[in-house]
Amino acid sequence: MYSLKHRAIILASSSKSRQTLLRNAKIDFLVKRPFVDEESIRESAIAEKTTLQECAILLAEIKGYQIALSNTEAFVIASDQILESKGIGFSKPKSLEKAKEQLRELQGNMHVLHTSVVVFSDGKRIWHHLSSPTVTLRPLTDIEIDDYLEEIGNEALKTPGCYQIENQGCHIISSFNGSFYDILGIPLLPLLDFLRLHGLVSTKETLVS
Repeated sequence: MYSLKHRAIILASSSKSRQTLLRNAKIDFLVKRPFVDEESIRESAIAEKTTLQECAILLAEIKGYQIALSNTEAFVIASDQILESKGIGFSKPKSLEKAKEQLRELQGNMHVLHTSVVVFSDGKRIWHHLSSPTVTLRPLTDIEIDDYLEEIGNEALKTPGCYQIENQGCHIISSFNGSFYDILGIPLLPLLDFLRLHGLVSTKETLVS
């Protein structure tokens, strides 16, 4: 396991994918779910001409700040992801019918996944990173989309692209560019670099010292 010597690490997210990424990296962390109306914040920000990249950072900041306020002794990590296709931002679909509409729009085209991560300490943001990997879906017929959604069910509602690249999403994706971790929902490698600068070490090293 890996941890910070004198601080807890908190992930401010209910995302199972992000939790799995940190667990697979053997990070010792706690989960605290923020309660944020992401859709309203995103719509307001876009109405004020905020770019989708800035929206992804802003939403991560709001989620992280909510948890950091009452956990000032911890390193709080928060993240957000917004899908952009043809200049339009996509959120997680609210229904399978909406998921079908989004897949119709995305099929055969490349889209961008603006993926942010922020870190708070002592109630203040001390670092952030944004990556924008691209994913291309292969051309899909309505029958293929229906079959795919029937196969994955409500899992399609958990990501803005209606797919999970680590699972059945591989059947509708033709290619991607960028880090696999970033596509899954958090820029893990830059995050780990940052945490190492602030004392992230193997628990074995902690016991020895």
